[in-house]
Amino acid sequence: MRVRGRGWRALFGEAWRFGLVGAVNVVINFVVFNALALTLFPNGELKANIVATAFATTTSYLMNRGWTFRHRKTSRIPREYVLFFLFNAAGLAIELAVMGAAKYGLGLTTLWALNIAKAAGLGAGTVFRFWTYRTFVFAGAPVSVTVPEQAMAGAGGGGGRVPEPVEAAVAAAPTGQ
Repeated sequence: MRVRGRGWRALFGEAWRFGLVGAVNVVINFVVFNALALTLFPNGELKANIVATAFATTTSYLMNRGWTFRHRKTSRIPREYVLFFLFNAAGLAIELAVMGAAKYGLGLTTLWALNIAKAAGLGAGTVFRFWTYRTFVFAGAPVSVTVPEQAMAGAGGGGGRVPEPVEAAVAAAPTGQ
């Protein structure tokens, strides 16, 4: 992945928004996981993790589509949704592999140890998810705007560059899709 100039700024913006959405959904995931592991699925932590991840995946899709990658407009929302869940399933498989290795391979059966294994697996799965979301799921072209030179003079800009507030307003504007 080659990124230059403004591309680095875009990558950084997506990465920190992705991280914030991820942090919120990690909290959701762990709360649901622990609640289920302590109530509905005692000794069924892997099942509890599947349910918790499915719940967090739904909220994550909505947050990433609406905020992290909102500037990557596409009319292929159903395709996006299916790919998002498929790549999350692969991320879940990474997480379950780490948890399964801890529980069945290393004999770590306490909820505390399994939470640590879950966090390690979640970290590995997160790197995979960010790359696949950015590359395949939300791969629509970023919204770009051409502003006439005369308008730029009045906006305090120059050289045809769109000022940051204008870029943000354009990115947030509905496109009718």
